Amino acid sequence: MVCHGEGFIVSNPLFSQALLRCRKQRAQHTFQQVAYLAQDLEETLIERLPKNRESLNKVLLIGCPAGLPQTHLKGVSIDVFDPFLEESFIENKLPFQEGHYDLVLEGFIFHWLNDPLGYLCDIKRLLKPGGLYLSGFLGGSTLTELRQVLLKTDIDLYGGAFARVSPMIKPEAATRLLQSAGFKDAIVDHEETGVSYPHIKSLIQDLRAMGESNALTDQRSLKISKDYFEQAQQNYHVLFPQKGESLLATFDLVHMTGWSV
Repeated sequence: MVCHGEGFIVSNPLFSQALLRCRKQRAQHTFQQVAYLAQDLEETLIERLPKNRESLNKVLLIGCPAGLPQTHLKGVSIDVFDPFLEESFIENKLPFQEGHYDLVLEGFIFHWLNDPLGYLCDIKRLLKPGGLYLSGFLGGSTLTELRQVLLKTDIDLYGGAFARVSPMIKPEAATRLLQSAGFKDAIVDHEETGVSYPHIKSLIQDLRAMGESNALTDQRSLKISKDYFEQAQQNYHVLFPQKGESLLATFDLVHMTGWSV
């Protein structure tokens, strides 16, 4: 098992924490209007909760912005933590006591981490022996259509490509991360779901309302103009035709389960 050292900060982070924090803070006022992806993730997390809730004396809830797990953990002592609203959040140095939790339940967080392995090692540190970690995040083929459409649109209009959609953690990579962090009986599964939008602008507006728009550290991409949207809309229909005028976007809902030794 190889984990980053305590308090280690990634020297070349993929995501800007400051920008992500700004996105998430702004989305606090709009998220519940577009919570459909988080709700799907959290519903699956709830299905995987231990049947014997009496064994859960102490639970750490990370993220889960749709708020569903709290309603299913009544009578359980819960600490709630939203890392992307914390000014001093360090991914592999979570501010909680070692060996304190029977369950760490985390949703809609993992796909924004710069140091996912260091984070998992610290999650394991927080768990009691035999403790359970459940996570749900967007990964795999999420937004594969949008990624290809924007790539083509950049080439069409600017003659080159820009980073506009985050890279995604594939399920098989998530399995390796869990195993490298020392979790036993690591299980990762995923389910693709398609969501229809009337226009590419509607998709991007929903992502912004979720706080899920581009937070890459490299923000050298050119701004999106009206002409850009029109070209992207046309490219979307050409590359991924649907009946009628709607567009289909793929979201890959990935779930991880691991037990502390």
